[in-house]
Amino acid sequence: MPNQSVEILNNIRLNASQDYQNRIPVATQENFTSVGSALQSYKLQANEFIGILYEKIGRTIIEQEMYKNELGRFKSGSVVSPHDVEEIFIEMAKAEGNYDPDGKNPLGRRPAPDVKVAYHRQNREYYFAKSIGDIDYIKVFRSDATFSNFVKGIIESIYTGDEYDEWLSMKNLIATFKNTEGTASGYYDYEVLDMNDHTSKDEFAKAFVKTVRKAVKDVRFMSDKFNIAGVMTRSLPKDLVLLVHKDVEVEVDVERLATAFHQSNTDVKVVPTIITMDDFGDLTDTYAILVDKDWFRVWDTLIHMEPQRNAQGLFTNYFYHHHQILSASPFKTAVRFKRVSK
Repeated sequence: MPNQSVEILNNIRLNASQDYQNRIPVATQENFTSVGSALQSYKLQANEFIGILYEKIGRTIIEQEMYKNELGRFKSGSVVSPHDVEEIFIEMAKAEGNYDPDGKNPLGRRPAPDVKVAYHRQNREYYFAKSIGDIDYIKVFRSDATFSNFVKGIIESIYTGDEYDEWLSMKNLIATFKNTEGTASGYYDYEVLDMNDHTSKDEFAKAFVKTVRKAVKDVRFMSDKFNIAGVMTRSLPKDLVLLVHKDVEVEVDVERLATAFHQSNTDVKVVPTIITMDDFGDLTDTYAILVDKDWFRVWDTLIHMEPQRNAQGLFTNYFYHHHQILSASPFKTAVRFKRVSK
């Protein structure tokens, strides 16, 4: 049996109860079937085995093979409370003018900071279910290949489903981003002529990259135009994320797009974050979206696996819960490259 399978079994044992460790032996390449027999003999330990396999070992086993949400890198981590996460923005101070020794004494005045606040609340409470029958335990330990496929299959089915739903949820966040009144798109628009209205694909590519380059330059400077809260802020090229429709990326290669983030020949070259999107939902007239990496306000509030034994049917249901706050910052750069026709 390959060392990886032995490692999995022993990691489970290490995370298990003392009773499990007393009854289930340390796995070796020679006693693989003996471990399986022990688990078949002790039902409580068999349930514990599957529970730990899902909850504590799962993500590390097939992390490189399972589907990953490409937007997941912009999550902000975890928070304990599912209720409001407060985001505070303090406007920059404004000059009071030249000092006048004969003017009013400012010591008795309190120049309060201009503070703006946004709140983000839990809005995704998904769960996933998987059932494992007792007969599956027996099949698992027939061979190493069966064991490996079992491990991969049951874990990937849950985590891949969760990752894909998270991807859809974050895509929906992008597509439904509204202004503070909730009446219109929250993006500042740059217009790009429809690719079919250009004389050639290369002409479209040049025009699109030129528009992206202008936007990258524009948002680098302090402005209140490029965020829905209307605060004075900016985003440096290294902090920007370009979300590009797949049909555009077919015509505009990534290397050409990357040049839009290089401010001048003397600047240190920035490696841009460019992510291909299959669509932008209801934003059907959108070629791309450019946001600050901190525009995403996404936190995990609960990740929990819980088994429920059905003694009558001789199977165990596993319920995987993933709750999140899915939101966007009103204080961060958010611009759109909108398709227009002649």
